[in-house]
Amino acid sequence: MKKYAWLFIVLLSACSSSNDEPPYEINTKQFHQKLDEQGNKVFAYVVSVKANSRKSLNSNRPLTRSEFKSFAEHEYFEESSSLKLQLEDEAVRLLQSELEERDYCDNDYEINEVLWRELSVQLRGECL
Repeated sequence: MKKYAWLFIVLLSACSSSNDEPPYEINTKQFHQKLDEQGNKVFAYVVSVKANSRKSLNSNRPLTRSEFKSFAEHEYFEESSSLKLQLEDEAVRLLQSELEERDYCDNDYEINEVLWRELSVQLRGECL
């Protein structure tokens, strides 16, 4: 019985310490469309994220281990390649649903260029 109680406490504490805060929050999504010189449909899709403020440290007292661990493990979007790749993948999914919703590309589409800014990704492509 005691083993189950300890197991329950360990699992409960692991759940309560997990961080449910998303690594980034999408700020805006913009879809731009036009016809190129040959009359082909082209598009640009821009997804921007909100800037996160930096965590400030209280320098009046020493950090606890948990505070230091939390500070060291926090990823900032501007500095994280993995978060940017996550956003790029999400932008592709959002673009696909946007194209379907607008019924913009009759058959298929191709993304020709991916442009990065500090807090946004732009996908440029054309309908096939």
